[in-house]
Amino acid sequence: MARPVRTLLLSDVHLGSKHTQTAQCLDFLKSYQPEQVYLVGDFIDGWRTAHGWHWTPLCDEVMDYFEDLMAKGTKVFYTPGNHDAFLRDIDGHNLIMEKFAGKFADVEIADQFVFETVRGWRLLVTHGDLFDVVETQAQWVSKITSIAYDVILSCNRLVNHCVGRRHRNPYGACAWLKSQVKRAIRFCSGFEPNLMQHARAEGCEGVICGHVHTPNMIHRPHLLYCNTGDWVENCTGLVEHHDGRISLDSIYGKTRTLELPQHHRAGDFGHGPNDWSADSSEISAGQLVG
Repeated sequence: MARPVRTLLLSDVHLGSKHTQTAQCLDFLKSYQPEQVYLVGDFIDGWRTAHGWHWTPLCDEVMDYFEDLMAKGTKVFYTPGNHDAFLRDIDGHNLIMEKFAGKFADVEIADQFVFETVRGWRLLVTHGDLFDVVETQAQWVSKITSIAYDVILSCNRLVNHCVGRRHRNPYGACAWLKSQVKRAIRFCSGFEPNLMQHARAEGCEGVICGHVHTPNMIHRPHLLYCNTGDWVENCTGLVEHHDGRISLDSIYGKTRTLELPQHHRAGDFGHGPNDWSADSSEISAGQLVG
């Protein structure tokens, strides 16, 4: 039975890519009954329309799932990423409305949203590509490497199938490889510090993003960074429960849960850009449950 929760946040589903683990994503979605959902970019993989478009009946089931949710009163917010950037202009918005027969009619689409948790934390929700120097200054590099990476994903899946690892993550090795590459890019471009600085400028205490396919929760006093991960290599999503807990759920790994304190806004968050550590790998000690 679906568990009632306040909020679901997921990103980088990449519907339309043959490597998307659509069945796992649909199982995750159906296990919850949310009041609101944030699609944090790259939900639809528009880059695949030119080559490698792979839309399956399961993709239609995902779309139908959201249509049913909205019919029952769930609010859905969608912040586009680099793979579905066409939604950032009116022509792209009209195209998606036409292709999916009005299923997106009640979806609110914007580059960023401010999400306030049960415990009073204001978190900026945005995909993250606008803070990636490669995407903003040399996207052609990203598109070329994306094609090469597809070959690596196919090889990883084939090897796992041949050695009999059919019930394990078919892209586990690629998840590790991509995390190492993205870590270098994040370090060079100042991805997390720039995001956090922007969030503070918007009056928020933290960020929820996607883009780098690296699921994470990092908590510092007055600061919170969450990355929802993806549904290609990692199969992860964020869940906000009615009691205020925030969990990073994983199909293949361990669920991590953060107990945030009640936030009492004082107007000064007490941290500058240099207080943020991009090398942190998990939430702070004493906050991890389960």
